[in-house]
Amino acid sequence: MAQIGSCNGEQLVGVNDSVCLTLELDDAVAPTVVWTDITPYIINGTIMVENNGIVGVGQSAALSVNGAAVPDFVVVPGEARSVTLNDINTISLLGSGGTAGAFSSVNVAFSLNYKF
Repeated sequence: MAQIGSCNGEQLVGVNDSVCLTLELDDAVAPTVVWTDITPYIINGTIMVENNGIVGVGQSAALSVNGAAVPDFVVVPGEARSVTLNDINTISLLGSGGTAGAFSSVNVAFSLNYKF
């Protein structure tokens, strides 16, 4: 059986993982939590948001990391954006705008990079 963390003689071992999911984002008051770090490690990574909502109808997707909005990171329907950040503890999205009752199908992909 493999011993996780004992895969080589280096003191620190790097791990890279990726996650991809799709969610329906509406104009809810509270952000939708996408991921929460439950490890003791400092997580760095790149987050990509693709908004497949209907232009002029669907919700815009605002990205929050560690409970704070990422400045100038709002993805309108039909667009995609990415950002690379350090020390990620939580990733959330908040829908806004759009037609009342409408939603946007949003793809969220992120890489997680850490050392242990």
